[in-house]
Amino acid sequence: MMKTKLFVMSVAFLLAVAGCSDQKQQWRADPVTTLSGFKVPECALYDPANGLVYVSNMDCNIGDYWTDDSKGYLSVVGKDHSITTERWVDSQPDAPIHEPKGMCLLGGHLYFNDNTRLMRCTLSGENVEVVASDFKKANDLASDGQNVWVSDTEAGKIFCISANGDKREIKSPAAVNGITFSGDKMFGVSWDLHEMYELDPSGEKEPVPFGLAEHFTNLDAIEVLEDGTFIVSDFTGNKICAISPDRANVTTLAELTTPADVGLNRKDGLLYVPQLTQAKVAVYRLRKTQ
Repeated sequence: MMKTKLFVMSVAFLLAVAGCSDQKQQWRADPVTTLSGFKVPECALYDPANGLVYVSNMDCNIGDYWTDDSKGYLSVVGKDHSITTERWVDSQPDAPIHEPKGMCLLGGHLYFNDNTRLMRCTLSGENVEVVASDFKKANDLASDGQNVWVSDTEAGKIFCISANGDKREIKSPAAVNGITFSGDKMFGVSWDLHEMYELDPSGEKEPVPFGLAEHFTNLDAIEVLEDGTFIVSDFTGNKICAISPDRANVTTLAELTTPADVGLNRKDGLLYVPQLTQAKVAVYRLRKTQ
């Protein structure tokens, strides 16, 4: 009987140790560099096809993020983490850009939100045009590979925009900000409700909250890593956080001022974080610890 008890206790101990080891494995963000020279940068977007990073610049007074002032522009950051073209796509009289924010790539075009409009240009930085309009405050963008999705934060709505500009609305949380896709699943965050949600792209089901609102202040961006870990930026909480795939644990990866809409280089594990009020983009390397 004693030997049996000892054997059971030994097995239990080994399982406990293994469990602890799994729990300790988590992501961390190591600083790589910080890029300067931007003007109120809101979004960074990595293009895996060419290794470049696009950055949207609102070029406005702090707090004045929704004015049609024709001062906005897009920058390009090269593989060496330097600004290769500061005003790659600039506001023009015949194609004004005001306060560009969220961006995404689809079908050889770079799409970007601009206050009440969804715009796009070719990847050569030409043929700037309006794709859809009449949003209240178009904020973030995401692509499912076929359509472009727009979060309208003031309206509390998410729209699917087809190639011909048609809109289809799905159910979304109030003050929805960052949105993203991971496979066929869609996720978003709410600025006012401080919460993360799983969304239904078909529009039939209500958003499902993660139940983590107590950890955040004003959520801005959301991305999903290959292992299912969520990365979010808390703009007024001044931090970047990782949420475990089971949505149970929140870890602060970095503390920095006003992190906005982040970009992710999955191949090299690089995270690009625009610091909106600091005129900077911080670059981190994501690593898994044991």
